[in-house]
Amino acid sequence: MKGHLYQFTVEHLEDPRGQAIDSAPLEFKVRNHDDIFKIVDALKARMPLDETDATAFAIGIKLFGEVMLKNRDNPLFKEFKPQFTEFMKALKKQ
Repeated sequence: MKGHLYQFTVEHLEDPRGQAIDSAPLEFKVRNHDDIFKIVDALKARMPLDETDATAFAIGIKLFGEVMLKNRDNPLFKEFKPQFTEFMKALKKQ
């Protein structure tokens, strides 16, 4: 698959009580057809969200969307595709 290659690292820092968590981070590489950095910048500028929420939203939606495209024959994604397409159209109008 062609596209931009990204590496993600997710660290679990603390539990709901504020206790430190000592666990190995999740690390993975993934390709995406879009430049996620440009999308993050665009959403920060257009969405009424704080910077952290806009970044998390942009990354989450791009990762989810790419998995959906890659697995388009999965019945769960196939059923959800029309709603996701409408959501993305509305998001692009923001």
